[in-house]
Amino acid sequence: MEIQERYQTINLTEFSFTFLSNISDDNIIDLFIHSSHFTNESLLDIVRNNPGGLFLKQAFDMEHTKVADFKKYSKGETTKFLVDFVNEPNWGGDRGDFVKLLDRYFLIHSQLNDAVFYVISKDWFVEGDSRVLHAEYMVYIYYFLIIHIDRSSATLLVTEWTYD
Repeated sequence: MEIQERYQTINLTEFSFTFLSNISDDNIIDLFIHSSHFTNESLLDIVRNNPGGLFLKQAFDMEHTKVADFKKYSKGETTKFLVDFVNEPNWGGDRGDFVKLLDRYFLIHSQLNDAVFYVISKDWFVEGDSRVLHAEYMVYIYYFLIIHIDRSSATLLVTEWTYD
């Protein structure tokens, strides 16, 4: 599912998984972000449907990115990350579009359990870092991922937040 406000988008993709109970959440995330499921199936519809097109891809180079690059947040900490993000001072006129996205996302977020949320943001890295693809680093105004693990329903919810 994609939620859009002009040039800002949240792409939500839910994955079913089956893992043994003794595998940690970190191991699940590490396996997932290095899988073809993540790199192919969670792409924006326009990218997935036009594989040779000149559309922006995911901003992180997963060959160089690992689970330790993500911050692990609770549901409340994830909410705080998003609220802090929307309250940053340099928004200009685009803040209103992000608020609309955020309001729509919070309807979904409120229904999620308080399991772990893995968050990674392009803003945490400097230009030239091997974990962030150069072209996407330059084009995306913001880019971050939030991955929620729900072991009780055996699902991963990936939300990719972009503004280009």
